[in-house]
Amino acid sequence: MKKSDDKPPRILVVDDEREILEIYKYALGPGQPKRGSSFALSVCSDGNAAIDLVQTAVKDDHRYAVVFLDLNLMHEPDGIAVGERIRELDPDVNFVIVTGMTDISPGEIAVRIPPADKLLYVQKPFHVSEIRQFASALVAKWQSEMLLKKTNRKLGRKVEELKRNRKALMANAAELESTTRQLMETNNALSVLARNLERSRKQSEKRVFQRAVMLMTPIIDKLRQDPHLHRHATDLNLLDGYVKDLTSGLTGELKAASLLSVSEMRIASYIRNGMTSEEIAKYLFISVSTVKTHRKNIRRKLKLSNSRVNLRAYLMSEMQDE
Repeated sequence: MKKSDDKPPRILVVDDEREILEIYKYALGPGQPKRGSSFALSVCSDGNAAIDLVQTAVKDDHRYAVVFLDLNLMHEPDGIAVGERIRELDPDVNFVIVTGMTDISPGEIAVRIPPADKLLYVQKPFHVSEIRQFASALVAKWQSEMLLKKTNRKLGRKVEELKRNRKALMANAAELESTTRQLMETNNALSVLARNLERSRKQSEKRVFQRAVMLMTPIIDKLRQDPHLHRHATDLNLLDGYVKDLTSGLTGELKAASLLSVSEMRIASYIRNGMTSEEIAKYLFISVSTVKTHRKNIRRKLKLSNSRVNLRAYLMSEMQDE
């Protein structure tokens, strides 16, 4: 059963004297004139009955704030044993130890029904106003303690929640950092890929232009020299200009293509690839002297008058694919 905050605080009286129980009822019971809070009063003359009442109150979560306990109970268990059992069931309840004459000292009572700050003592006979004052003060103390415990529990739950949230935030931060790092790595990889693709595209375009010019330039020169096509000289010059404009940024092979004949371009390509004059002559079914003549013409057209300049090395540096 859930405890209701609007219920009056509960007080238990344990005493085997009928007259004393009537005084308690008058002082604390319902319908009596009191100058403080109203209480829900339970009275019993038997120790076992008192233990059962406390056990039920704890189970229902509507506990007693104060127990007025007479130590000199006629039947077993005696008052001190009842107090010990009640303390085991409810560590928060306040005791008012009421007795006429007893051989048990307050120090021993504090040891057997601790703690000392939840114990008060009153001697019989007592005054009604004393009982009311004890009840009001101890109930107020109990209510403050319960509120403090409730607040501490809430704070404890909040602290645990904050710890869980902090742990989750740290995990999220680590995951975010890992994701950011992966995105940066991916972005870098994509940038490298994009640069490589752009470089490949430019190289492919350059190779296409180079091959096209190698084929087109000699043909244009040959057509320009044909007397039957003299009337198309202007068109051929325009075509030659268009080719040079398209490939104005390229050098090497394009330069060679614009200067050399088709046969010379072929010989230059073989020389660049490391073939000797004898190998070229055998491959093209021409004489070695013809190959050497082509080599001489290639050097002349490329303005390589210095004989120390190696033709193959020059062609490899100038006629690059990149």
